[in-house]
Amino acid sequence: NADQPFMRITSKVKDYSLEFIDEILEKKETLFSQIKFNRLFYFIDEAIVELYKDKIMAFIGDDKFLAIPAVEQNKSYLKLADYYRLLIESGFRRGDVLVTFGGGILQDISGFIASTLYRGVKWLFVPTTLLAQADSCIGSKTSINFEDGKNLIGSFYPPDLIVIDTYFCGSLPQPCFNSGLGEIIKYHLMVDEGKYKLLKDYLLAGDLREQKKLKSIIVSSLEIKKSYFESDEFDTGRRNLLNYGHCFGHALESATKFAVPHGEAVIAGMGFANLLSLQRGILEKDVYEDIETVLRPYYPAINLETISDGTIMHFLQKDKKRTGSNLTMI
Repeated sequence: NADQPFMRITSKVKDYSLEFIDEILEKKETLFSQIKFNRLFYFIDEAIVELYKDKIMAFIGDDKFLAIPAVEQNKSYLKLADYYRLLIESGFRRGDVLVTFGGGILQDISGFIASTLYRGVKWLFVPTTLLAQADSCIGSKTSINFEDGKNLIGSFYPPDLIVIDTYFCGSLPQPCFNSGLGEIIKYHLMVDEGKYKLLKDYLLAGDLREQKKLKSIIVSSLEIKKSYFESDEFDTGRRNLLNYGHCFGHALESATKFAVPHGEAVIAGMGFANLLSLQRGILEKDVYEDIETVLRPYYPAINLETISDGTIMHFLQKDKKRTGSNLTMI
């Protein structure tokens, strides 16, 4: 029905579905009615366990779960050994399902583990941050950090099912909510004037967390992202454009030791890319200024003077999109 948008995504790895279910923590039967499983094992963002403790514990029941703090350090390749060990020692088998409640960090950990444990197990993802709901949940990427390099190890492995409940966005801290807005803004800059107007109307609409408005801008973002990656799932061509804002953004994240959330770093990265385009005569000044009015309210609250140019350059040069000795900037 119109109130519950539904999306089917084709992937070379495995096709998968996305749907919206409101108040998911009250609807366990609905969630698991479409997926075959023997047993369930949960990875849950520690903050979600604390915020919704009674509901989460009732939802999990007798199944095993692990609360994982959503910090970049937990995406380290060395840290993964703990998670593999826990699943294997708990008797996790190929017929079981890994169920994840959390944002992008939990998604990366779960997706990478699900893609590699026993050469691939089923997993179900309930994204609980705006960034994960409007962006990372689809597209099948999983990414793990190696030493100080972000997302250097990874695979393509989508969840079997993604279920979005915008209710979780109500409890997000403002920088975390803005982080999701960063990717939403990016997508709506990448299509046409109609989508750009839709974005501007949403940003001026007062309460950005109001569930109906939020749901429609999430659906719009996911549709735009899907149009970019379905024909280029493995990043060989057009999908690279989705890295707009990410070249400088990832470097800023790493240079601040992840004090700047991903989406806010991407907003700064888009401003940086636009400025570069303006200085190279690619972007017209009036367009630059118009986009700047959209980005500016959401720039991260960080003093760039505290980060040396050398540090930023160090991380720019680690960008995994580089193919030669030059920097690749979108």
